Amino acid sequence: MASARCTLKVQGLDCPNEVGPLRAALDKVPGVSNLGFDLINGLLTVDYDPQTTDPAALVRRVADGAGMRAEVLGGTIPRAEPNRRRDVLIRWSATAASGLALIVGMVLSWRGGPSWTFRAAFVVAIMAGGVELVPKALRGLRRFRLDIHALMTLAVAGAVALGQWDEAATVAFLFSLSEALEALSLERARRAVRSLLEIAPETAELIGPDGEVRVVPASQIVPGDRVRVRAHERVPVDGRVVLGRSSVDQQAITGESVPIVREAGDPVFAGTANGEGMLEVESTCPVGDTVVSRIAERVRSAQAGRTETEQSIDRFARWYTPMVVVLAAVVMVAPPLLGMLWTGSTQGAPWRTWFERGLVVLVIACPCALVIGTPVAVVSALAAAARRGVLIKGGQFLEGFGRLRTLAFDKTGTLTLGKPDVVEVVPTKGQAGDDVLRIAAALGDQGGHVLGRAIAQHARGLRLEVPLADEYKAVPGLGASGRVEASRYLIGSHRYLDESGACPPEFHASLGLAERGVGTSVALTGQSGPLGWIRLADRPRPEAAAVLAELAELGIHVVMLTGDNAPTASALARELGITEQRSGLLPADKADIITELDARQGPAGMVGDGVNDAPALAAARVSVALGGIASAAALETADIVLMADDLTNLPWLVRHSRRTLARIQQNIILAVGSKLVVLALAVCGLANLWMAIAADLGVSLVVVANALRLLRTTK
Repeated sequence: MASARCTLKVQGLDCPNEVGPLRAALDKVPGVSNLGFDLINGLLTVDYDPQTTDPAALVRRVADGAGMRAEVLGGTIPRAEPNRRRDVLIRWSATAASGLALIVGMVLSWRGGPSWTFRAAFVVAIMAGGVELVPKALRGLRRFRLDIHALMTLAVAGAVALGQWDEAATVAFLFSLSEALEALSLERARRAVRSLLEIAPETAELIGPDGEVRVVPASQIVPGDRVRVRAHERVPVDGRVVLGRSSVDQQAITGESVPIVREAGDPVFAGTANGEGMLEVESTCPVGDTVVSRIAERVRSAQAGRTETEQSIDRFARWYTPMVVVLAAVVMVAPPLLGMLWTGSTQGAPWRTWFERGLVVLVIACPCALVIGTPVAVVSALAAAARRGVLIKGGQFLEGFGRLRTLAFDKTGTLTLGKPDVVEVVPTKGQAGDDVLRIAAALGDQGGHVLGRAIAQHARGLRLEVPLADEYKAVPGLGASGRVEASRYLIGSHRYLDESGACPPEFHASLGLAERGVGTSVALTGQSGPLGWIRLADRPRPEAAAVLAELAELGIHVVMLTGDNAPTASALARELGITEQRSGLLPADKADIITELDARQGPAGMVGDGVNDAPALAAARVSVALGGIASAAALETADIVLMADDLTNLPWLVRHSRRTLARIQQNIILAVGSKLVVLALAVCGLANLWMAIAADLGVSLVVVANALRLLRTTK
């Protein structure tokens, strides 16, 4: 089926309570295959079959099925709700008016004034508090949906019917106040995510062919355009520095606190902050394809998904509200009816008392605190992780990472730096190690082989003077020859020297023993005989040993998987303190081992480079890739991407995931526990309406505040 996607801006889509009606309205529409909700920007993304439906029909369905206004967006996604400030002002003005009228009514009632005066004040309090409550309630009741607004409206109406004007006004005011406070709390989460998504500047200084500089929208920059980035400004595009030198702060994307020096030829990324110097940057991709744009899209997609916990709560909420509404009706009717049947008389049947208790039960019938606690915790945790340079593509992966018992690591490029380095220089008798390095570096400079370049780089790192080589000739797969300082030399593998007849028996035996060690040995021989050999190996990352030890302290079993030979793998495992490693593996073998570990030791994750380890990453419960800022493939492949090429965020991520799971569990226990307590008090006649709403909506504020604490876990 051909699929298309449209984005709808939905008025009022700023709370998880609004997601349910939209799902109910669109889930069964023919051709709709997937829905995504962005509560931060109030957006609904719909994947649909264009042969079956169209965006206009979806807009009508949102209006008819959910009673909400929507419009189809074209072009870029708006950065913020344009009318949000006006809505906040209206909400708080109505709440203040309701509270003031309630106080006036209470004072008039206590002073014993005419009943119509304080009742009029209570009516004003109810009307002001119900500015948003009543319209939403009517919308829900018209569609036979008992949401929080309908339940609160029924409670207020019931209190008015009983003549309890003060309680009705108190309920209206408390609900309005709690809604305003809840919106204020949720706005903090929105600001946190929005600050992450809006780090790239909206304009750029475009340098024209004639050298003239003009300010244009960043969206108009195309690959090949050159832009000027002044000191202390943010880079507007992904590109390559063509002129200038400056330090660039990439913390907003990678979480790294130390700026990186950038000069001609170096890459820079949109949203990073330029330091003291001025840079001229050539754009390498459209603004919509920049790293920060891809991160923003991933964060929006992550918010749209639902974790297993959220889905379980949604299933629970579907039957919880109807069940409690039925219970409220039973509390209102059953006890007085049974009393009447028992006594055979209607005299003294406490209908009013039990009706009041039933209204209290009705107030707690909406699982607002239960429903809202988990998504706010997930959004807060995703935002906190993204600010550290940890991109998590969905709440389900955040939860899953906290439940892992085993974490498998690829070796090359993950636990190691992924490039060879000189670890040993062994000269023959009568030769100096520095001379061996100098000559080998001279030959390495001439070729493009990775081992030759590594030798040359190592020699210069020791401040050795590397001479020039001429008459250079490479033998693919074996080695090379050339003339250095008037003498001819051969450099390469043991086989190359053997085939060239330049490997005498004693050196042959020594080199054979060297080849049994870790890494790769490169031999050097001259006209007078062998000069020695150089061992190169892939060094472990400086932070790897400490990170693996910290993971072990957290109860994570670490396994190393590699295609390298057994001696090399064993040596690295010993150096890093890894107790279990598998070597000589093909990509399919790694995937099989992940499945085995998962079955044997519990949920297993995989950390790799995002490309070569694709089968293993796919087999893992949660997959992690390193260095997403430099790799588009990593952003696409793994469930979690460490934007900086650094492992130190892994232990933090374990703790962060577990903290998130703990916050979610705390919120569930608090929400359900408070409902049960108020329910018991209501049936016993120990809770009135305003106490019930204060407890119910007060708990909603508590769980939101508890979830927002996750935003503070970035240090």
